[in-house]
Amino acid sequence: MPAATFAAAEQLGKPLDKQLDEQLDNLRATGTQYRLKGDFDASYGVFEEIRDTAPQDPTYAVFRLNTLSTHLSWEESQTQYDEELLELSKTVLNWCENSSDVRANLYCGHTHFTLAFFNGLRGNYIRAGRHGSNAIDYFESALTAQPDLLEAKMYLGVSYYYADNLPSFLKVISRLLWFIPTGNSEKSLPYLQGVIESDSQLADVALYIYATLLVDGVGAEQQEAIRSLQLLINRYPENTRFKLRLISVFVLESEFDLALAMTNAALAQQDISNLDRSLLDLWRTQSLLGLGLLDEATQAFKQVDLEGLDAAEPVPGWSMAWQFLTQAQLHDLNQQRKEAIENYRRVIDLSKKTFISPALYETAEAGLQQPFQLSTN
Repeated sequence: MPAATFAAAEQLGKPLDKQLDEQLDNLRATGTQYRLKGDFDASYGVFEEIRDTAPQDPTYAVFRLNTLSTHLSWEESQTQYDEELLELSKTVLNWCENSSDVRANLYCGHTHFTLAFFNGLRGNYIRAGRHGSNAIDYFESALTAQPDLLEAKMYLGVSYYYADNLPSFLKVISRLLWFIPTGNSEKSLPYLQGVIESDSQLADVALYIYATLLVDGVGAEQQEAIRSLQLLINRYPENTRFKLRLISVFVLESEFDLALAMTNAALAQQDISNLDRSLLDLWRTQSLLGLGLLDEATQAFKQVDLEGLDAAEPVPGWSMAWQFLTQAQLHDLNQQRKEAIENYRRVIDLSKKTFISPALYETAEAGLQQPFQLSTN
C-alpha cells in the first residue's frame, strides 16, 4: 500500500452521516459476496471503491484487513502482503484508540484479531497472544455497548474457540504468560450459530468459519462440518476453495469413495488452476490409496507438481504437508523405508513453521514408528 494512502491518517474517523454509512455498508456486503465467490480481484475493486468513497474513514482499511486475512488463511506462507497489512493495522489503531466513534471498539478488535492471526502464522506467538487478548477485550466492549452486534459475536466466537484450543505448547506456557487469552467454549460456537441463523451479510462467512472449526472434531462435529461445506458449495459453486476443503475432510474421514467422486468431477473441469489441479491429484492419490488401489494411486501422484509450480501461483504450506505425507506413504509401499522416513520428517518439520491439520501430523508421527500399509478392509 503506497504511503500516500495514509497521508490523512490523523483525520480518519470523522463521524459518518447516515447516507454514507449505508453506502459503505452496502459496499462491504458486495465485497463480502465477492470473497465468498472466491473472486478476490473483484473484492479488491470494492476496497478501492470504499477508499475512494470515504478516504478519511477507516472502513476501507478494516475491509482490506479482512480480505488479507482471508488470503493468508489459504496462502499463509506468502509475505507479499505483510507490509500492507502492518501499515493498514497501524492506521486503524491510530484512529480507533483515540476515537469516541461507536465503531472504535469493533474496528480495534478487527485489527488486533488480524494481527494475532498474522503473528501466529509468522511464529511470533507472544505477539499473537497479546493481540488475541486485546481483540477479545475490544470485541467484548463492542458487544457490551451493542448487544446485537453480529460482527462482534462472530469474531468473539472464533477468538473464544481458538483461545480454548491453543496448540499444546502454548497451553503449557499460557500459565506463565498472562497475555495468552482465555476462551469461553460455552459461547464460542453458539455465537457463530447465531450469526449463521441471521439474515446478515456475515451469515455465510460465519458458516464457513463454523465448518472450519469443526473440521478437526470427531463424529457429529465432522458431519456438521460436512453439511455446512455442502451448503456453501451449493450457494457458491464457483468458489473452488469450498470444494477443496470438503474433499480434504472426506479424505481425513476415510470417506474415500466420496472424495474420489468429487476429485474426478473437479478434474474434469477445464478452468481450474495448476495449483488446484495438483491439490486434486494429491487427494485423488490419497483416495485411491484408501481404496487399496496402489497402481492407480502411483499414476495419480505423478501428476502432482506443487514444488514445480510457478512462483506467480503461491503454494500454501499445508499443501506441501499433504505432498510429503503422500510421498512418504508411497515410499513405504515400495519398500523404500529410508526415503519414507525422510518425508515423514518433512511433515513434522513443516508443522513447526506453519499450521497443518493435526490429523496429518499424527499420521506422519505414526509413519515414523511403523511403515504405512494399505487397509485390508
